[in-house]
Amino acid sequence: MTADSPGLPPEAVEPLMAAVNGARWFAGKGRRPVYRSFTPLAWLDADGPAGDRPRVRLAVLEVGYPDGSGVEHYQLALAYRHGPGPEGLAPLFRDGAADVYDATQDPEAARSLLEALLDERDLRDEGDGAGAVRFHLRDTGALDRALVPQVFRGQQSNTSVMYGDVAMIKLFRRLELGRNLDIQVHAALNDAGTADVATLFGWSEATWTRDGEVLGADLSMCVEKLADAVDGWDLALGELRAGRAFDEHAAALGRALAVIHDALRTAFGTSTQPGSAVAEVMTARLGAATAVAAELEPYGPGLRDRFATLGRGELEVQRVHGDFHLGQTLHTPSGWKIIDFEGEPVKSLAERVAPDSVWRDVAGMLRSFDYAAASVGGDGSAAWRDACRAAFLDGYTAGRGLQDGDADRLAAYEADKAVYEVVYEVRNRPDWVSIPLGALAGLAHETTEQNPHEQPHEGAPR
Repeated sequence: MTADSPGLPPEAVEPLMAAVNGARWFAGKGRRPVYRSFTPLAWLDADGPAGDRPRVRLAVLEVGYPDGSGVEHYQLALAYRHGPGPEGLAPLFRDGAADVYDATQDPEAARSLLEALLDERDLRDEGDGAGAVRFHLRDTGALDRALVPQVFRGQQSNTSVMYGDVAMIKLFRRLELGRNLDIQVHAALNDAGTADVATLFGWSEATWTRDGEVLGADLSMCVEKLADAVDGWDLALGELRAGRAFDEHAAALGRALAVIHDALRTAFGTSTQPGSAVAEVMTARLGAATAVAAELEPYGPGLRDRFATLGRGELEVQRVHGDFHLGQTLHTPSGWKIIDFEGEPVKSLAERVAPDSVWRDVAGMLRSFDYAAASVGGDGSAAWRDACRAAFLDGYTAGRGLQDGDADRLAAYEADKAVYEVVYEVRNRPDWVSIPLGALAGLAHETTEQNPHEQPHEGAPR
């Protein structure tokens, strides 16, 4: 591909695939990805770059796998330079006379992303086979094209670029065809006036043609950069290590989640599902997990009984966060903010957009407290965890406590989450598998109505 025509030079395929396979955000590591296609999108600077700046375009890389397990689409942000690149940054590949770099790692190139948003550019396919890109601006806030971009290297599944202390553009690396849940939910919560999430300044989307079919996906979102924000997981571990209580923070997190759930309920509505259908799904997941992690076998009968308690009635379901834990929260001077509404990454888009019980999110945070306590260990960790659980539930229920049937529903969702955790730990961190197994020992033992934060969680490391 030259700066004037689409396509990928044949000699560029191998170095590009090597770079993508080594990227932290690539989801197919170890699966021998196979190159399928490369679709460039319209140039962000249709009239050419300004001064000595690189020319920038986005592109969609399509990969498959030898076992036929599916096709994945990845977004590339590309900066074309005919002179020296940024110090210490290696090009992804060479295209004619240009070296092509990752634009998110090139500060001058990253300026083009913000400028395109501020200009609300609508960049169309001009007949050369390139796809279209459209930028949508919802709120200018303090956005300014003079903001200095800085690459943030702390994420894995996406890539974020900070612009001063004002904004962050998050580029979605693995693209999902259709609307992005994080954009959709942020927009709805902003429209509802919810203060517990960042402001969505805008987003970008693309359409392109592949084998005669027009495909589309959201590419990025620009949100408020939360000043002096501290990761919730880091804050919790720091407080526990220092011997300080986290109760007030846990209660505030519970209140924040309740506000979010109320706003999502209003924006997207509610429905009901037979509890027995949900129990069947959880039981099937347990069977699949046990095939991977034999450690689950002793808990099978008790867990199936636990899930069966959901069959006693209907479950109210709605849009939820879907992957709620301490790492999805930020503590700021103005209070707690909740981030990343894309749901559990291992689930399909259809699963993540489907209505679910609010107890899915509540259970996720309770499991996170258990992990925090186990990570630090020590004589006081169990008491710290139990105090956090009680305070969080108190905050979420506004002091009313769990109502009839709630404790069994919550325990079933906790057990379902812990089953997922066992599989994850077996595959990635075998030394940690005792944490979710310890939780399951308690959750599978009793299925009578009780308050889950009073259940013992023996077996987790201290």
